[in-house]
Amino acid sequence: MVYFTSDLHIGHKNIIEFDNRPFSSVEEMNEELVKRWNNKVKPGDLVYCLGDLFWKGDSDFVQRTLKQLYGNIILIRGNHDSFLHNADNKKFLATVKDYDDIKVTLQNGEIRRCILSHYPIHFYNGHYHGTIMLYGHVHSTHENNLVNQYARWLNENRCPVEMYNVGCMHWNYEPVTLDEILERGEQ
Repeated sequence: MVYFTSDLHIGHKNIIEFDNRPFSSVEEMNEELVKRWNNKVKPGDLVYCLGDLFWKGDSDFVQRTLKQLYGNIILIRGNHDSFLHNADNKKFLATVKDYDDIKVTLQNGEIRRCILSHYPIHFYNGHYHGTIMLYGHVHSTHENNLVNQYARWLNENRCPVEMYNVGCMHWNYEPVTLDEILERGEQ
């Protein structure tokens, strides 16, 4: 199974208030993020994390947490992934990229091309040909609203885009499949 998520900010105390997350402490948030991840993801699954997995965690904390997370993690680098400066931390990830272009098979057998980036890109490779853009970074902020407004405007003006924010705050703080994303249908 292939999953997507973004902007977990594990270890980031202030993100609780910033995102209005339903956790009373950073420790509770960290534990719940791992629990919700592992309730869905199985050890052999593939998880694309589209950036900002940790918040300036020390290496012991980062490595201890990564050992707990099920699946093979491909990290699409975000603006807060400074934990990658320690090469030992990278050993717990399948790979690290800045951007990816993949194909995902849906439950009905249909194959969909997806562009993966931490940042929303409205003019992404293949947007005229049914390709999907998955991104994070903008959380539930005013910027997220602008991204959505611009995407609607582009679609109304014969410039097709299909873009979805996979930030964990939009998906009950757990990784999601492309089928789940498309089923909800909210861009």
